[in-house]
Amino acid sequence: MKDFGAFLLEKRIVQPAQLEQVSTSDSETADPVYYRLLRKFPEWEDAIWQGLAEFMQVELVDTAKLTLEPQLSRLVPARIAHRYSIAPIARRGSILDVALADPRQFDKCDEFSMLLNSVGQAPALTVVPFLAKPSDVAKIIKAAYGIGADTVQDVIEDQSADTDDETAIKLDGPEIVDLTKAEEVGEDAAIIRFVNQLLLEAVKIGASDIHLEPFEDTLRVRYRLDGILQTEPVPERIKNLEAAIISRLKIMSNLDIAEKRLPQDGQIRLTVMGRPIDVRVSVLPTMFGQGLALRLLDRQITFRRLESLGIPDDYLRVYREALKLSHGVILVTGPTGSGKTTTLYASLNELNVVSRKIITVEDPIEYQLEGITQIQVKPVIGLDFANILRNILRHDPDIVMIGEIRDSDTARIAISAAMTGHLVFSTLHTNDAPSAPVRLLEMGLEPYLVSSALEAVIAQRLVRLLCPSCRKEITDKEVLPPEFQKLIAQGRVYESNGCPACRNSGYQGRMAIFEMFSLDDEIRQLILKQAHASQIREKACRLGMRTLQESGLENVRLGYTSIAEVYRVARDETVDMRTLMQSP
Repeated sequence: MKDFGAFLLEKRIVQPAQLEQVSTSDSETADPVYYRLLRKFPEWEDAIWQGLAEFMQVELVDTAKLTLEPQLSRLVPARIAHRYSIAPIARRGSILDVALADPRQFDKCDEFSMLLNSVGQAPALTVVPFLAKPSDVAKIIKAAYGIGADTVQDVIEDQSADTDDETAIKLDGPEIVDLTKAEEVGEDAAIIRFVNQLLLEAVKIGASDIHLEPFEDTLRVRYRLDGILQTEPVPERIKNLEAAIISRLKIMSNLDIAEKRLPQDGQIRLTVMGRPIDVRVSVLPTMFGQGLALRLLDRQITFRRLESLGIPDDYLRVYREALKLSHGVILVTGPTGSGKTTTLYASLNELNVVSRKIITVEDPIEYQLEGITQIQVKPVIGLDFANILRNILRHDPDIVMIGEIRDSDTARIAISAAMTGHLVFSTLHTNDAPSAPVRLLEMGLEPYLVSSALEAVIAQRLVRLLCPSCRKEITDKEVLPPEFQKLIAQGRVYESNGCPACRNSGYQGRMAIFEMFSLDDEIRQLILKQAHASQIREKACRLGMRTLQESGLENVRLGYTSIAEVYRVARDETVDMRTLMQSP
């Protein structure tokens, strides 16, 4: 490989100055130029390995086009695959095709064959190498063996050596964990390393939650990415380590590892690549063991401004007028995970000036807001929403944010606070904006209080954005019902497809869609008459409100999302979109 640098220069893959930046020092003589370039310029991986394949006169394997059989992972132990970065990709009788990223390993295939045969492969296998990019080899290994498979295998082998000692793995805690520190040492190092890998992977891909779900024969691991749960591959024998993994997480979150019959809640504080991450841990006893749900919160998050949330300009003007009020109730509605907290925090951030006192009552406090007094609800000791609200008004706040109106007591105090000169923000679980005042009436509030205090209602949902790398255009719009042809006129309509860039989901990232109305005299009269939500919706639409589905379809017209995704999150019972396409 001495001439590979010259080959890269000849092909103009790199420039002389760039090659000079990775020139070999005496201590790096064993480190080939392609790896030094990759470390310095990771975005050039494709070009470097295409050049490497041309230089070696071999084919670069396109792993995206491979159909990998699950049984292949049984032919190469996880520890060997990880240690030597060998990814099995096909078997042809006694020939095993493997993907390798490092050409130096091509001459070691006989050694690999002997190594695999020494661990019990029958019949004897002959290893044939194929060149692949390092990132592709890593992806194949992860998909074939799961997160931390080499760690799991090491632990299981250690356990097998002394099956009588059920306490072979011991854990310490509690602690604040820095996942980017050097690896732990000691007899519990393997479990610590596996749990760290689990958390680190979740942070890297931007998952909001991790779910560990015990079943009779396996422990399922799922990440919630862009609001959708995705199963993560795990080693086949992960069930053997279930108790140790759960104990490790419980100790990290300062929970009682001996208590396995009752639910528990805790918190872990992590440092990941210098970023502080809070993890809320919930433990739930199930039929086959303890299930864990972990919510990941980035404490360094930059709070978004209202104009960056995707609120349409006409809605934003109306909403900002409502924010200027000195008193009244502003509600944000939608199901759990629809972005309500983000909208509320953005609103408070805009109102947060020295001349105003803002107090929030939350369960839980998800993010810390500088300059705002935040109170954590603790129902166990009687510190619930209603009790806190009865007392915080004595602290003379200008603005109060209530995490959620859950019962009639909280609703009544919130309305009372608004009537006595406070601007109150809160959330409510309703399917749409016009249902919010009806829901307050159902809680037992008098119509005159609701009509007088309520000023504006926003309903929102989060829709996934189509992956720009693989979205497919629907060329024949005639297949769409007339309602959608009209709404999506003059726009290009796409549907999801799936590729490695989006983990085969067809989507990357999310955006919010909204419906909103502010109350005028006619809507207040409808509330006084205890009108049905449909009547309030009809009047709000005449005043300019667009439904959630209409807002979503506008984003379909702009090419941001798909009709199936809009239907998934903002279903309108008046239109059956199931005939259009299946939502993934």
